[in-house]
Amino acid sequence: MSLSNASIVEDTCKNVSSSNSDIVYDFCVSSFKSYNATSQAADQRTLAIIASRSANSTAAKTQERIHVLMEAEKNQPRKNRLDVCMEVYSLAIDNLRTAEQAIEAERDTDAQVFLSAALSASSDCEDACGEAKDACPLEKENGEYDQIAAIALVIVAALHR
Repeated sequence: MSLSNASIVEDTCKNVSSSNSDIVYDFCVSSFKSYNATSQAADQRTLAIIASRSANSTAAKTQERIHVLMEAEKNQPRKNRLDVCMEVYSLAIDNLRTAEQAIEAERDTDAQVFLSAALSASSDCEDACGEAKDACPLEKENGEYDQIAAIALVIVAALHR
């Protein structure tokens, strides 16, 4: 791992976590390390693209988990709530793809709009689950997605300044 690339990741995560209290520094760094970003991150824009791709991957994994839960669920109201989660994560994936294209094209305002729209997936899913008295089975996945999507948004917002 290049010292300068590791420093870019660490500096970015420090800035991101200090500007958004919902983002944990260690989660930010480990997210980039698990995506092998420290070997490819030359600048903030590259990190924004990587964070967007990571959020997309997390959303896709969440959809896989939702699918498994839906297959096993017998209770129709719960199944309907999971279906809402499936729908919002599907929209998030579309928004993240568009955001990534906008980041690459240096259309940072557009990227912020699409990342903001994508960020709502976890809270929309939690809201759907919250209609019932039982706990949301996607709490862990929603929390992880929420952080990585927020990281992408904060980095793009910093690019736009």
